[in-house]
Amino acid sequence: MPKDTITVRVFRFDPSADKEPYFSSYDVPFAEGMSAMNALDYIYQNLDPTLAYYDHAGCALGICGRCTGRVNGKPALFCQAMVEGDLVLEPLSRESVIKDLVVERRKQATA
Repeated sequence: MPKDTITVRVFRFDPSADKEPYFSSYDVPFAEGMSAMNALDYIYQNLDPTLAYYDHAGCALGICGRCTGRVNGKPALFCQAMVEGDLVLEPLSRESVIKDLVVERRKQATA
């Protein structure tokens, strides 16, 4: 039986303001069938509007890949990663962080 709330630890880093990355923890109501993106949406809308992450109307389709990151240490799309318990959410690479979970996307060369 799942808990009523989960703890979501989110990678935070603003290179223009922070010397080092850190994690913020949030208690989020658990709902059956929720995704990591749903947890991020709840945090942004109800707890911390300073959180930066990719969210858009087309998300939850798993097509664009903009919301790719690490969920509990494993690469995943936040919009497709189903929540089963507490989460740790972080970018795939800390090298290209613009802010929090938003990373610079490198353009692929066309042939």
